[in-house]
Amino acid sequence: WPYIIKDDGTTEITGNPSPKPEGELSIPEKLGGRIVTRIGDEAFADCEELTNVTIPGGVTSIGEEAFARCRWLKDVALPFGVTTIEEYAFFCCSGLKAVTIPSSVAVIGRHAFRDCLGLTVTMENGVTSIKPTALTVRVSTGDAERVRKLLADAEVDTSNLTIKENKEIS
Repeated sequence: WPYIIKDDGTTEITGNPSPKPEGELSIPEKLGGRIVTRIGDEAFADCEELTNVTIPGGVTSIGEEAFARCRWLKDVALPFGVTTIEEYAFFCCSGLKAVTIPSSVAVIGRHAFRDCLGLTVTMENGVTSIKPTALTVRVSTGDAERVRKLLADAEVDTSNLTIKENKEIS
């Protein structure tokens, strides 16, 4: 596993093991005897055969394009403790169908889940900032207001959330 030791003594994964991982991937809790706290920018980008990822509880940040273009990725377990999902983190993960954003997440970067077709996002109470275009939600015609109300009830700021009605979704 390529990694660096950060100034605070924790570890950031900077790339994927060679060869590129396929199927299920469990990111280690520690590397070099130190807790992994960040999955770095583009660390697993273009790992097209990756299907499932388990992220350990010590990870607090998922970097820019960390899992971008992992087309077959269908399941990601985001643990409580993740505070930041950076820009394009899961961009173009078209196989990803559902994700739960834990209440520890404070920021979701722009385009974090862009082009994740058919993605269902569940946000626990506590998410405080969604950057513009972080999420595009497609709903059945007539459901946009209901979705906005559900998000408002969960105290999610929807000012930067695009909710599109689509007649093709039933």
